[in-house]
Amino acid sequence: MQEESEYATMWVSEGILFFTFKPIAELDLKKAELLVASRFKFQNNTPYPVLCNIHNLKVVSEEAAEYLGREGATLIPAISVLCTLYYHRILAEIFLKFHHPGKPTQIFNNNQQALDFLQKYK
Repeated sequence: MQEESEYATMWVSEGILFFTFKPIAELDLKKAELLVASRFKFQNNTPYPVLCNIHNLKVVSEEAAEYLGREGATLIPAISVLCTLYYHRILAEIFLKFHHPGKPTQIFNNNQQALDFLQKYK
């Protein structure tokens, strides 16, 4: 099962929700709210650990980051943030420092390591 929204693609495979942002010039609060609502509908109240690929993100507003760190973590027992570029790693580290979702969260540059981390949260 796969869901396409205006701002992301998501699918579930082997008990893990894969979430990939589409190219977004700036992720603002309105877009963050739409993304979370779309994910809630897709998950249908079923919690999944999430592998979140942020390679298409450019800028995230303070309000969007705060929202994602709170409401955006609902129905997510753990998060792997996948980023292969140094810029995205810094973006993820800043997010975790100031808006940590309160769930086990780690940053990876390797897809398999990101998946391995999530296995115990399925």
